[in-house]
Amino acid sequence: MPRTRDEVVAVVQRTFPESEHVRVLELLDTYGVESYERERERVQLAILKLIEGNDEKLCELIAVAKRDYRDVLFWADNPDEARLDTPGKRERFRKMFEQFGLKPPDDL
Repeated sequence: MPRTRDEVVAVVQRTFPESEHVRVLELLDTYGVESYERERERVQLAILKLIEGNDEKLCELIAVAKRDYRDVLFWADNPDEARLDTPGKRERFRKMFEQFGLKPPDDL
């Protein structure tokens, strides 16, 4: 289902103080300007989900989306898989080391 501008505005209004709405929307609108920056509203909503109200992350995630918007969508849609350090991932890496006949690092 395509996302809409109204959804983006509603999330900004729920997440940020009124005094920040215009600034946050202006920053978000820097994504989707270029023809290769696809799914504008969906990506903007994913960014809002990922920053969880922390506007310090806003510019960073917009920059990531401008490089490859699929990263932001993946992180927002698959938060458990996107985490860097999970027990399951650590175990998979240990097994990979062992398959190659290497000793895994002690902190893995």
